Amino acid sequence: MAERTHLSDRLALRPKEAAAAIGVSERTLRSLLPQLPHLREGGVVLVPVEGLRDWLRERSRAEGAQVSAVVDEVMKDLEK
Repeated sequence: MAERTHLSDRLALRPKEAAAAIGVSERTLRSLLPQLPHLREGGVVLVPVEGLRDWLRERSRAEGAQVSAVVDEVMKDLEK
């Protein structure tokens, strides 16, 4: 019997798996694909797990910085 590879042991995911991993629909993931690290090989789209993690971290930091800037601006306005 063939041994199954656990998702956590994978180096890359197909779009459906990547979508499930980050909690979005496959359609949403495919719309994000131009922004995501990915490769196409022989008609197969693969999203590297580490690249996806890095992309999420960067997006999270960028959005966090934007939120912090807005909060700082609102606080300055309240101090006036």
